Amino acid sequence: MTERAANPSASPAPASRAGGEWAKSLAILLAVCLAVGLFYLLGARRPIERSAIGLAGLERWLETSGVPTVPAFQGGPGAQSFRILPVYDPKLLGEGVEQADGGEDERGALSPQPLARADFVARATAGPMLAVLPKWRGGMVARGAAHPDLLVPPGAMDFFGGEPVRRLAEKGLATYKVYDKEFGQPVSRPATLYSAQVLGQGLEAKCNPVLVLEDDRGDPLGTLMADCTGKLFEGSGNTLFVLSDPDVLDNAGLALGDNAGLALTIVEGFAGNSAIFVDADTASEAVQGATQPEGGEDRRQRTLADLDRFFVYPFSWFWIGVVLVTGLALWRGSRRFGRPQEEVEAAEASKRRTIEASRRILLLSREDEPLVARHVADRIEALASALVETTRRDRSGELAALSRLLARRSPELASRFHKAHAAVTATGLKERARFDALAAFEAVIQETWHEFGRVAGPARPDRR
Repeated sequence: MTERAANPSASPAPASRAGGEWAKSLAILLAVCLAVGLFYLLGARRPIERSAIGLAGLERWLETSGVPTVPAFQGGPGAQSFRILPVYDPKLLGEGVEQADGGEDERGALSPQPLARADFVARATAGPMLAVLPKWRGGMVARGAAHPDLLVPPGAMDFFGGEPVRRLAEKGLATYKVYDKEFGQPVSRPATLYSAQVLGQGLEAKCNPVLVLEDDRGDPLGTLMADCTGKLFEGSGNTLFVLSDPDVLDNAGLALGDNAGLALTIVEGFAGNSAIFVDADTASEAVQGATQPEGGEDRRQRTLADLDRFFVYPFSWFWIGVVLVTGLALWRGSRRFGRPQEEVEAAEASKRRTIEASRRILLLSREDEPLVARHVADRIEALASALVETTRRDRSGELAALSRLLARRSPELASRFHKAHAAVTATGLKERARFDALAAFEAVIQETWHEFGRVAGPARPDRR
């Protein structure tokens, strides 16, 4: 039995090692859960254009259907593109102006994406445009499912001096016929809408109705889309259409009924041969042709909340990558270099290195006699330290004390111990005889341990 195996304190117990492995596995599992949770929290904060009320799906649907789209608006005289602008600000008050009704915590903001009236006018002035009026609160972005509480109250809207929309009496999902007043014929594709909204009376009176919703009997219910060119503000002769219900074009609405076909029909009808630009950015800097205020001052209020934009898509992927790479590096480092080593007694560490170096030198030089003598001395030291509890440091004293103990308790075992010790330490033995003597000596040592009911171990720290 070797010195390390003989001493239970020389190496961690199996239970201790198992506990350490379990703790390490638990730590890795917690790190993975944290990464997944962070992925969900950051990754779930999708931009509004990819949410249920965004128009990213419309742009892809148009491309798939062969309708040309462009990544940027090409305005000016003879504009070659047609802008579709989703309006998410119910009052066109812009960024930095609070719009609250007390339900923001549960239902989301009234204005998921602010847009100033001046920016809206600048876009309409830059070229032809379809304005899609607001319908849903910010809670729809996170929830992704329709609910009456997530609708923006018509009374909370103001579009160039009046309530722009009104809601039909039918609650929930309903399908309506669509009539084209410009060509005097029904549209082949019906509209499936949730709590459908049509233009309010004031806006309907200003503009020229183009598409009208009808019930099953063909009775008109209200205007779905109108031509408001030159009707809302002065200074622009560009085409301006207004769509009352965004569910005809948004991501959630395209999946309802035959809305995808209706959206394609509407877009092809007003755009003609122009390429479509779906405007997802309502920042002032994104408006082509917008003028800088006098003095070069930015009229928007800057707060610490602006930093939030660095943690939304696509920046969220960057932060997720940083967390994962950092965790992987820390885990790989722990696996490569191991856990931090515990403090080891200087005397014990020094003696172990000395014994190991001596053993290797003796093995390489084939000096069997000194190697066996060193092993025998260490075994006697360990045996005496455990059974006699002596504190003397010379090995002759240990051998004498051990001999007296065995002579008192088991004379016959003491006799065999002396014979085995004398045989193994005799000089001039051949290699075979020496190792036979060593085997007999080990047998006596083990019998001594079994006789006194102890497990062999190395010398105590004070004996080294």
